[in-house]
Amino acid sequence: MKKVSFLVAALLATGGAFAQGNIQTSSQTGTDHGVYVTQTGSANEAYTTQADLRNKTYQTQSGTSQLAVSDQRDNDQQAYQTQSGSNNSAYVKQGDNKPIDGNNQAYQTQSGNDNRASSTQLSGSNISVQTQEGSRNQADIFQSASEGNQAYQTQTAAAGYPGSPSDNRANILQLGTNNIGSQIQRGNENTANISQTAGASGNQAYQDQGNNGGGSYRSSASIAQTGSGNTGVQNQRLDYHNAVIEQSGTGSVAIQDQDGAGFFVTPGNTGYISQNGTGGHIATQTQSGSGNQATTLQGLSGNQSYVTQSGTNNMSVVSQNR
Repeated sequence: MKKVSFLVAALLATGGAFAQGNIQTSSQTGTDHGVYVTQTGSANEAYTTQADLRNKTYQTQSGTSQLAVSDQRDNDQQAYQTQSGSNNSAYVKQGDNKPIDGNNQAYQTQSGNDNRASSTQLSGSNISVQTQEGSRNQADIFQSASEGNQAYQTQTAAAGYPGSPSDNRANILQLGTNNIGSQIQRGNENTANISQTAGASGNQAYQDQGNNGGGSYRSSASIAQTGSGNTGVQNQRLDYHNAVIEQSGTGSVAIQDQDGAGFFVTPGNTGYISQNGTGGHIATQTQSGSGNQATTLQGLSGNQSYVTQSGTNNMSVVSQNR
């Protein structure tokens, strides 16, 4: 039997005042349940706990210093968290780390500055999507030791917050095999990290930074992968960026593309690839502009390295069979 719970802590209309300091808690066990929470104002809190199959949570908050927490056990669960304003926090946890858990989905959307989104998914075949607009935001995804998980993070500019977004942080940690991690950041001085470890194989990591009209500079991107047959791809646009890919194992692919504003502009981008293990790796680095540095370090045998640089005062270092 389907059960739907509507829980609202809303705007106090009289005098234009906002609800403050409200706490809403909901707990459900069974299948096909739904929880809908709406809160407006400041310092409100929403907590939802669901167990069993095919449950859904919708938490919507607008204002400042809001907190949304969703804890869903078992599998085939869905969590949707939407926050607008600043200094808000959203947390999702799904699964019990049991082998049969999985197929959970978490969607977190935040607009404003100084927000935090965190998603923890245990077991496999899960999807986590985090979208943040603004500056000084942080997004974290952890997906535990299983296979077929997908993590997507996007950090861009927010309406009403002029200029390029800056100082955003995005982190993905995936354990197991055949996972996908993707990060997109626009603006300045952002940091993106993807770690796919635990002796895994067949993982894919993608990072894209820069390429916005307000300028883009001094961002850093890093990918760490262990195991075999992994793929790491990094794209950075404009100036003074740093890209790092570290892979250990067998037969992995690392691709870095750093594109300056022009052949005679000095972006000073830095690309670094380290591939260790039993060999059979492929490394590709492409840089345009001036004052760039590209470094590739590869161990053992059967490796391939390709470096392309256009512009002036660039430097390339390749070391194989270390």
